[in-house]
Amino acid sequence: MGSTIALENIAKAYNGTPVIAGLDVTFADGEFIAILGPSGCGKSTLLNMIAGLERVSSGRILIGGEAVQDKAPKDRGCAMVFQNYALYPHMTVRDNIGYALKVAGVAKPERERRVAEAARVVELGDYLDRRPAALSGGQRQRVAIARAIVREPKVLLFDEPLSNLDAKLRHGMRMELSQLHRRIGATSIFVTHDQVEAMTLADRVMLLKDGQIAQFDTPQALYHRPASTFVAEFIGAPPMNLLSVSGDGRTLRLADGTAIADHPHQGPVTLGIRPEKIVTGGGRLKARVLYREDMGSHASLVVALENGQRLEIASPFGASITDADEICLHLPTDHLHLFDPQSGLRI
Repeated sequence: MGSTIALENIAKAYNGTPVIAGLDVTFADGEFIAILGPSGCGKSTLLNMIAGLERVSSGRILIGGEAVQDKAPKDRGCAMVFQNYALYPHMTVRDNIGYALKVAGVAKPERERRVAEAARVVELGDYLDRRPAALSGGQRQRVAIARAIVREPKVLLFDEPLSNLDAKLRHGMRMELSQLHRRIGATSIFVTHDQVEAMTLADRVMLLKDGQIAQFDTPQALYHRPASTFVAEFIGAPPMNLLSVSGDGRTLRLADGTAIADHPHQGPVTLGIRPEKIVTGGGRLKARVLYREDMGSHASLVVALENGQRLEIASPFGASITDADEICLHLPTDHLHLFDPQSGLRI
């Protein structure tokens, strides 16, 4: 049911100020893509250009091999789910879901069949005669999703659809969206600023920075092989620790000469290590515990090295947190990431 999407040198500028800078990328048929990034990075603008709600400044958008950048939104084979549910309060769930089909002149028997099927897919079959005011936030969002899929689109576009839900509902809706995608198979693009949503839902994540692609890869690759310090700090909670060090071919040291880790790199470099990869106890790096937090399933520490540099540490799942005020750390060579100190790019 899905369709390949190709963006060819897509650019967008407002009053001469670039927002999206010449992106070339392809989304495979049936793929679930998350577009992730901080506020103002251009992710919603990019989604709106695919949907036809924003005109491109230059470049082409191809859906199923057909150039659509000059077509009206209704002619692109896309359906969109917004952050705001935008349901008609005076209409029943049934009428909200089927409204676009009614406007399009779809015959009533066919319309009723497709509404019933869309409601079944999002598990709202028992709520078709209710009005939005009688539904929970999660149920309203499912009505909005049913309204999108009832059109049987080739492409589903989601613009931060879970932002208005509380944490428990967001968790449940992530699971529902994942199952929905597997059932209907539409190519899906999901815009979010929430890395948990991106990392748990997507086949691939496109992380944007200032309108450009910082990294486009699987969630596992973004986490375990970040392309830059920007990616390393954006992905992960807590984020990757970054230290400015210099290597002599055997040892990486801080500016004050403190040995941090064994590594054959020579010269200045930015060293990165994930909080859960730092080993507490038995190492040669001394640190003072500033803050400890036991989360039950895991524990976290904020420590200060002798030069004042802070590190965050996440213990293995289930491990008890240390009660010591001073600890020794070990940074395993196999888990170190090196980045160019000027460009921030991975070495």
